Amino acid sequence: MMRIFYLILLIIAVSCTSKGNQEVEEVEQIQEVTINHTLSQMQLVGEAQTVASQWIAYQEFITSLENLDHTTASSKQLVTHINDMKLTIPESFLEQGILSRFKVLETRVKSYNSLLTHTQIDPKEQQKRFDQLVISLDQLKIQMMDKFIAQQQEENLLKNLEENELLLDQPLDSIEE
Repeated sequence: MMRIFYLILLIIAVSCTSKGNQEVEEVEQIQEVTINHTLSQMQLVGEAQTVASQWIAYQEFITSLENLDHTTASSKQLVTHINDMKLTIPESFLEQGILSRFKVLETRVKSYNSLLTHTQIDPKEQQKRFDQLVISLDQLKIQMMDKFIAQQQEENLLKNLEENELLLDQPLDSIEE
């Protein structure tokens, strides 16, 4: 009687371990799926590029993103760089639009890092979160450039107004000649 019990117990144990091996193989197969991680092609120009090139934390973040191998360790490094960026934002970038876009980028970086800490990662979800991260970086770059474009437009407007005011101050006789 005991032998039958041990035999049944042995059969159950063997069948459970074979199912466990199948599940591990399935997880490994999911991780082998190739994901197309494209980086931002947008480049900063003008004054925004000048200010960003002097912002060391930003440069380190961009370099880390370009070298990202989509592991937990490399994504943690992105989080570290984004935290450094938060502490060292240049004064010329301290305006609401840029700060808002920066907060979105920070959230996307931390969300991507959180996803990579999971044991089972859905490749579609990983692709979606990485794409969101790249889009938020592009939006930050646009906002950084817009700040200087708007500033340049204001300066041009003031210059034109001053020139028009000088023309209005001249006597009519000198304008006709």
